[in-house]
Amino acid sequence: MKKRLHLYPHREPGGRAYVVAEPGALRALATAAENAARGVVGFETIKFYSSDGHEFELALVCDVSEEEWQQLPVPSDKNSNPAQLSIVQMFDELKQTA
Repeated sequence: MKKRLHLYPHREPGGRAYVVAEPGALRALATAAENAARGVVGFETIKFYSSDGHEFELALVCDVSEEEWQQLPVPSDKNSNPAQLSIVQMFDELKQTA
Protein backbone atom coordinates (compact mmCIF):
# COMPACT_ATOMS: atom_id res chain seq x y z
CA MET A 1 0.00 0.00 0.00
CA LYS A 2 1.38 3.39 -0.96
CA LYS A 3 2.03 5.88 1.81
CA ARG A 4 1.45 9.40 0.52
CA LEU A 5 3.32 12.23 2.16
CA HIS A 6 4.32 15.76 1.21
CA LEU A 7 6.91 17.92 2.99
CA TYR A 8 6.69 21.69 2.79
CA PRO A 9 9.64 23.54 4.38
CA HIS A 10 9.35 26.86 6.10
CA ARG A 11 10.27 29.65 3.75
CA GLU A 12 11.20 32.34 6.25
CA PRO A 13 12.14 32.77 9.91
CA GLY A 14 9.01 32.42 11.97
CA GLY A 15 7.26 30.66 9.08
CA ARG A 16 5.46 27.33 9.19
CA ALA A 17 6.58 23.99 7.79
CA TYR A 18 4.07 21.28 6.94
CA VAL A 19 3.95 17.51 6.79
CA VAL A 20 0.80 16.50 4.91
CA ALA A 21 0.28 12.76 5.01
CA GLU A 22 -2.09 9.86 5.16
CA PRO A 23 -2.39 8.19 8.59
CA GLY A 24 -0.30 5.19 7.52
CA ALA A 25 2.44 7.46 6.25
CA LEU A 26 2.52 9.33 9.57
CA ARG A 27 2.80 6.05 11.48
CA ALA A 28 5.65 4.94 9.20
CA LEU A 29 7.34 8.31 9.68
CA ALA A 30 7.04 7.99 13.47
CA THR A 31 8.62 4.52 13.39
CA ALA A 32 11.45 5.69 11.14
CA ALA A 33 12.07 8.73 13.37
CA GLU A 34 12.24 6.47 16.44
CA ASN A 35 14.67 4.14 14.64
CA ALA A 36 16.91 7.07 13.66
CA ALA A 37 16.85 8.52 17.16
CA ARG A 38 17.60 5.24 18.93
CA GLY A 39 19.85 3.65 16.32
CA VAL A 40 23.59 3.44 16.53
CA VAL A 41 24.04 5.22 13.21
CA GLY A 42 21.56 8.07 13.69
CA PHE A 43 20.28 7.74 10.14
CA GLU A 44 17.19 6.12 8.65
CA THR A 45 15.56 6.20 5.23
CA ILE A 46 11.97 5.49 4.27
CA LYS A 47 10.08 5.47 0.96
CA PHE A 48 6.98 7.58 0.45
CA TYR A 49 4.87 8.62 -2.50
CA SER A 50 3.73 12.04 -3.62
CA SER A 51 0.14 12.65 -4.65
CA ASP A 52 1.07 12.05 -8.30
CA GLY A 53 2.26 8.53 -7.42
CA HIS A 54 6.01 9.15 -7.73
CA GLU A 55 8.18 7.46 -5.13
CA PHE A 56 10.75 9.40 -3.12
CA GLU A 57 13.08 8.62 -0.26
CA LEU A 58 13.05 10.59 2.97
CA ALA A 59 16.26 10.55 5.01
CA LEU A 60 16.00 11.15 8.75
CA VAL A 61 19.33 12.35 10.09
CA CYS A 62 20.24 12.92 13.73
CA ASP A 63 23.96 12.12 13.82
CA VAL A 64 25.14 15.66 13.06
CA SER A 65 28.14 17.22 14.75
CA GLU A 66 27.89 20.64 16.37
CA GLU A 67 30.29 22.01 13.76
CA GLU A 68 28.03 20.73 10.95
CA TRP A 69 24.99 22.27 12.67
CA GLN A 70 26.77 25.62 12.80
CA GLN A 71 27.71 25.46 9.10
CA LEU A 72 24.42 24.04 7.77
CA PRO A 73 22.31 26.76 6.13
CA VAL A 74 18.65 26.94 7.16
CA PRO A 75 16.15 25.26 4.78
CA SER A 76 14.93 28.60 3.43
CA ASP A 77 18.47 29.36 2.19
CA LYS A 78 18.82 28.41 -1.47
CA ASN A 79 22.31 27.06 -0.71
CA SER A 80 21.01 24.63 1.91
CA ASN A 81 21.99 21.07 1.06
CA PRO A 82 21.82 18.42 3.80
CA ALA A 83 23.34 15.90 1.37
CA GLN A 84 26.68 17.52 2.30
CA LEU A 85 26.46 16.22 5.89
CA SER A 86 29.14 13.63 6.63
CA ILE A 87 26.64 10.94 7.73
CA VAL A 88 24.68 11.36 4.48
CA GLN A 89 27.84 11.18 2.37
CA MET A 90 28.96 8.05 4.23
CA PHE A 91 25.55 6.42 3.72
CA ASP A 92 25.58 7.26 0.00
CA GLU A 93 29.10 5.84 -0.41
CA LEU A 94 28.15 2.61 1.38
CA LYS A 95 24.98 2.30 -0.68
CA GLN A 96 26.98 2.61 -3.92
CA THR A 97 29.40 -0.15 -2.92
CA ALA A 98 26.63 -2.54 -1.84
